[in-house]
Amino acid sequence: MNEIINQLAHGGAFILAAIGFLIFFLTQIWKAVHVDKSYGEKLITVKQPRNEWLTLIFILAVGIVVIIRLFTEKNTPTANMPESYYSVLTGAVILIAGLLFFLAVRTISPTKIFTNGILVHDYGYVPWSDIRSVDRLPKGGFKAYLIKPRQFKGNTFLIRYDSSQEEQLIGVIQKYIC
Repeated sequence: MNEIINQLAHGGAFILAAIGFLIFFLTQIWKAVHVDKSYGEKLITVKQPRNEWLTLIFILAVGIVVIIRLFTEKNTPTANMPESYYSVLTGAVILIAGLLFFLAVRTISPTKIFTNGILVHDYGYVPWSDIRSVDRLPKGGFKAYLIKPRQFKGNTFLIRYDSSQEEQLIGVIQKYIC
């Protein structure tokens, strides 16, 4: 097994896998932020709550420390590091940087509500006709239930909002879902 991993590492497979994940992250970001004309008129943009921003800052800080640590380890080689280890480190840096970029864009991108549906920053676009019901969560936010699950995403998604938008958001949900 170690021999197979060594051969893959020498061939740059880890870097290729990291680039593949990066392409996956970019396509998911595109689906989460792209606004199409068929969505209809934009009604409101939902602000992200402060605790979500704080969580993002914490994740980014930890990720940057990990990337710096990986670069430091790559630039200070020791005698017991095989040659393939450097391509693994490069692939890990690409993968972690892509994941951090993915998380940052999806957190910064707000939920947008349109006349024909909702564009949720961590789920993508959902037409109103696909939503079965919406529940209010005890700690703030709404949980929407879909009529049929989506592949790799499940049958629910969260709508996080700033407390100042709660009444306006409830009015839109009652108008288009109930």
